[in-house]
Amino acid sequence: MNIIKDKWNGERLAIENIAGEYQISLSNMIKNSISIFNKKKYKKILDLGCGTGRNSLFFAQYGFEIFSSDIATESTDILKNKLHSKNVSNVHIYNFSFKDILFEDNFFDVVICTSVLHHGKFKDIERGVSEIYRVLKPDGCLICDMLSKDDLSYGLGEFIEENTFIGSREGEEGVLHHYTDLKELEKLFRRFNEMNTYKNEYIIDMLNGKEYCSRVFDIVAFK
Repeated sequence: MNIIKDKWNGERLAIENIAGEYQISLSNMIKNSISIFNKKKYKKILDLGCGTGRNSLFFAQYGFEIFSSDIATESTDILKNKLHSKNVSNVHIYNFSFKDILFEDNFFDVVICTSVLHHGKFKDIERGVSEIYRVLKPDGCLICDMLSKDDLSYGLGEFIEENTFIGSREGEEGVLHHYTDLKELEKLFRRFNEMNTYKNEYIIDMLNGKEYCSRVFDIVAFK
């Protein structure tokens, strides 16, 4: 595992109107990945846990074939309306969990999975990483993130199991959050040939003038 920086790298994000919906702006991790994908001639991208399609729409404009999935049908319904209004034809929508990806082995060049994997117990996360590895082609790329135990919300809310809580983060009171460290990440992603880990502290400027801080490990891994 390559740790790019020992210290936390601060990046400020804003709430922007993206495709008619107020969302957190794209991180440099996502924007800069285009150069990697083009260099490796990737074509098929799975946006796993796509929500209402912020990442899907970003990558679609560069001509990739996008497969977008989320278990929340209300989110994918919003994405369908966006695709229709923008006449986007290279995004395909599905509804399945990161624990059970409904595609064959070695199908995707890329899996994007942001703000998703840490919403589960450790056994669920292990299964999700295994499923992602399965559907990636050899030399395929995974871009994902995991909440750090150094995040200020760690330990808050209702204890579920080791490093896992419900109600620890404002705005996601009923959502499970698992917090991790570098040792655990090395275990989770041990099957990948290459793993680059970035320690990023995202400072989000909210519309009400407040700041929201999130410390995560951003991961770029190759099968």
